[in-house]
Amino acid sequence: MTVSNWEMQAGDPADFAFKLSFLRNPHGEQDRATPEEANSWGSFALWVAGENLCAHLEQGEVIEAAHWYMISFLEWLTQNWDPIFHEEQLPLKNVGYSAAEAMALTKSPPISLKELDEFEWLDEWTTWWDRHSVRAAREGGLFPDVYMRRYGSSLEVSTGAERLIGIPEEFTFLAPHRRYEVDLAKAAEVVYAVLQAASQELRRRLPDSRRVAALIANIEAISSDSNTPNRMAWLAGLGMDTAKYNDISSAVDQALAGVSDGVRREITGANRVTALVVQGSAYAQLVYGAYSPSINRDDVITLAGALVKNHVSDASPWLTKLALSFDPVEVRELTPGEQGSWLGERACEMLNAHQDRSWVDIHSAFVALGIPHEKISLSDREIRAVSVFGPNQRPKVFCNTQTKWGQSREVERFTLAHELAHLLLDRNRASELAVASGPWAPLFVEQRANAFAAAFLMPTWLLRDHLAQINGDIRDLETISSLAMRLHVSISSMIDRLHNLGELDVDDRFQLKARWRRNSGLGA
Repeated sequence: MTVSNWEMQAGDPADFAFKLSFLRNPHGEQDRATPEEANSWGSFALWVAGENLCAHLEQGEVIEAAHWYMISFLEWLTQNWDPIFHEEQLPLKNVGYSAAEAMALTKSPPISLKELDEFEWLDEWTTWWDRHSVRAAREGGLFPDVYMRRYGSSLEVSTGAERLIGIPEEFTFLAPHRRYEVDLAKAAEVVYAVLQAASQELRRRLPDSRRVAALIANIEAISSDSNTPNRMAWLAGLGMDTAKYNDISSAVDQALAGVSDGVRREITGANRVTALVVQGSAYAQLVYGAYSPSINRDDVITLAGALVKNHVSDASPWLTKLALSFDPVEVRELTPGEQGSWLGERACEMLNAHQDRSWVDIHSAFVALGIPHEKISLSDREIRAVSVFGPNQRPKVFCNTQTKWGQSREVERFTLAHELAHLLLDRNRASELAVASGPWAPLFVEQRANAFAAAFLMPTWLLRDHLAQINGDIRDLETISSLAMRLHVSISSMIDRLHNLGELDVDDRFQLKARWRRNSGLGA
């Protein structure tokens, strides 16, 4: 029987669009594929921000879509729906600015791992890849190196440039090394619409196919209300560990037992659940443990309780104070470190944080902005602090008393300056902020905040004034120690700041750090 071509496109290519086609099978009657595969021969294209991620060069000609048997791709999207739209946490290490970059950087285990540990490393990497890489569905097709994962309240779509074994040299995808954030709910609706339409077309072609019937049933199940707990578990970074999720969920319920339904919904995001995705809230990801793989029940209760106490009916008077008249978009083409340095000095100047002092008073800046801070105890020693704000959350910083960085005055000052960066700069990512500063926070965000903190506490004009007074060699540890003492920062932070300003080269930085560690009894 001759089957006509079919295609379905949903969404706006200028934002996010997905097109899938069933085409005449070029292998004809000689194709040894199953009936489901043979009847699903076709192509797909994915557009983000006006760019077609499937466009590629083939024998000198630009081809606008990736071609292969589409049923495996449809099944992959359906089976991995929940992690694609809800799992943010990367496997192994939080490196790179996108999922594609992180997966490329972590594909090879560290040379220090033992053979058995290498197998565990590769297994975890591959399992995550299976859930998020479009190429996991290719089964021989030449698909683009595209990853899709949850990122805060958005869907991150990113591309790499890994070449597949056996791909001809003249075959090249035209959109490598890209990263986009798109509206989560809209993207889910676009993909679901194509899934539904394509599966119904396959049923028209193969009405007696059990495989097609199973695909249709699984697509219909995506919109079931029973999926919410599983999606919350993915959102919390717990994956399929339902036992741990149930324990944490009961701890959240315990912590919120005495609060009104409105406050509960605002914190847990229970009012932002659609048939296709749990949009959740920034606070939900925080209290359910997405900020750290080592979350425990006590941490859940501590964080949920902190959010309850910090809840206000209207936080707009405090949020208005954070709206300083500079726009991070002005420096968006710069690296995270360059952005943070520029914005940190600008904020210090605008807040007049040094006033008539010879050093920057971060505590006075917090008072001027109406930002309180307090100490809490979290089990993850990698976490410096947690910052929150939102329509019903007053801007506030919670400093972790268990952090491995200690509780010195210099550490507290740097931590507060780092958190100030989150409160001032990261509000453009969402109307709510809940950031735990540590190794699992978004890398770009953390690098920018670190550079901001250094520039805010050690602006160039103060460094210049003090250096002139000292009249010492900037490459001398005693000079650097004197500068650090005058500005109330650590020697290590001062060395890093001078290096970032280009005053110290890589060798200078290394040697000065080594001398500082020896003098401090920290070892080489």
